[in-house]
Amino acid sequence: MQDFSDKKNRKKNDSVDKNSAYWICKKQEEADEEPKKEKIMMTIEEIDKGLKENGYIPNDDICYAVFEALSLQKPILIEGDPGVGKTSLAIAVSKMLSLPFLRLQMYDGLTKDEILYDYDYQRQLLTLEAVKPKINEEIKGMDVNAAIRKVAGDVNFYGEEFLIPRPVLQTINGTGKKLLLIDEIDKSSEETEYMLYEYLEGYGINIPQLGPVNCPEGQKPVVFLTSNGYRELSGAMRRRCGYLYIKKKTREEIIEILKNNAKVNDKVAAGIASCIVSLQEEHLKHPVSISEAVDWANFLKNDANKDMVMKSIGLLAKDRRDMGIIRKAVETYAGDIAVE
Repeated sequence: MQDFSDKKNRKKNDSVDKNSAYWICKKQEEADEEPKKEKIMMTIEEIDKGLKENGYIPNDDICYAVFEALSLQKPILIEGDPGVGKTSLAIAVSKMLSLPFLRLQMYDGLTKDEILYDYDYQRQLLTLEAVKPKINEEIKGMDVNAAIRKVAGDVNFYGEEFLIPRPVLQTINGTGKKLLLIDEIDKSSEETEYMLYEYLEGYGINIPQLGPVNCPEGQKPVVFLTSNGYRELSGAMRRRCGYLYIKKKTREEIIEILKNNAKVNDKVAAGIASCIVSLQEEHLKHPVSISEAVDWANFLKNDANKDMVMKSIGLLAKDRRDMGIIRKAVETYAGDIAVE
């Protein structure tokens, strides 16, 4: 893909409007004038500490995966069961790096207009109505082809002022370094997955009306993709990304998370952790996530008795078919969890 920051080597494309091409060049020049940020370099120890300070307790696999993503400026694909902390990791990294956080929630039927970019059609129509009297006067007496060329030259309906940057374009249009979470990529169609190949490979896309748009040096985004295994992702997608599989949390890890994020004492943390681990072995319609366990701990940490513990299972159960299983597990550990 051609880089518009190199004006001397830029090839002209007759299908690209001059004003549109100027916009891309101008954006690139504005980005070049800003102080360039080098790639983010952190040690494993700094990543571990930074994530913990932002409420995420990582293991070595997670720290090394983040380290590789930052060092190589490469997207990272994160897989694991629902609720193990995939999305939370992306949020924690954005906080650790003080980067704006963009989230692109994927689902079947999502189009490029919602992922890459779109045009403000209402504004285009309003602009057309506003200039119509003047255009009618100017094209009076012209043949059809001459009139079309005249209108196309006077009004650039595909210029910057009509462009709506969606999450992907926002990360590469020279407006600063960002973190993009492409959440549940496995729920998108295969066509949508293919659409992202160009972006994931070199952080650039091609807009037919404008031409190539490449991310300025020093502003390459940090990109996380998550998958729950709803469908198998292509080999081409996987080759473009680093990889991390997050296992279910152990009892010891959950205790540390609860003590760090909910500030509960050892007894309550151990009781909740034991309950959550037992629920991880059940085939729930909606598995209990770590964030839900933290919410439960925050609710119970002050003066919860056994009755309150039993009546608060609505913080864990999200499906009526799971109520019986969760109630039985909570009843088993209620004595360990209760503050009294």
